[in-house]
Amino acid sequence: MQQVNGQTAQQISEMLLELTGTALLTNNFSLFSQCFHLPHLIETADSKRELETIDDLQTVFHSVTEDYRRKRITNLVRICEVAEFRSDTRIDATHITHMMCGDVRVFDPFPAFSVLEFFDGRWQISSSQYAVDTDTTVGRALREAIRDT
Repeated sequence: MQQVNGQTAQQISEMLLELTGTALLTNNFSLFSQCFHLPHLIETADSKRELETIDDLQTVFHSVTEDYRRKRITNLVRICEVAEFRSDTRIDATHITHMMCGDVRVFDPFPAFSVLEFFDGRWQISSSQYAVDTDTTVGRALREAIRDT
C-alpha cells in the first residue's frame, strides 16, 4: 500500500511532525491536542503511561513546553526516517528529533516511534515511544508530567 487518499505514509507523518512541532514551539495546546487520539500510550526508557483525558495530555504538553522554554529551544528539526501503512487507517512511523537553540543543537538527537491512526476524519497519533532517558529535556519533562498525574 503506497498511498491512501493521495497521501503517502511519509507525507502524513511529516505533516503531524510539523503540526506538533509548531504547537510545541508556539505554546498552542489547541493545535497540539488535535494531533493526538485519546487514550494515548506514551513511553520512554524509564516510564510508561496511558494519557486518558485531555487534562493528562495538557499536563505533558505544558511540562515539555516549559522545559523547552528553560532550555531556550527555538527550533525542532524532526526528520521522518520510515513511515509505512499497516492498513488504510494505520501508519507506523519513526523519526529523529534535533532540538535547536538558533543554529546550535542543544542535545544529541533522539529517535521516536509513533503509531498514527485515522480517527474522526483525520490522522492522529495514538501512541508514542521516545528513546530518551531522564537526563534529556523530553525524558525529564515526560517523567515529571507522568509522575504528577
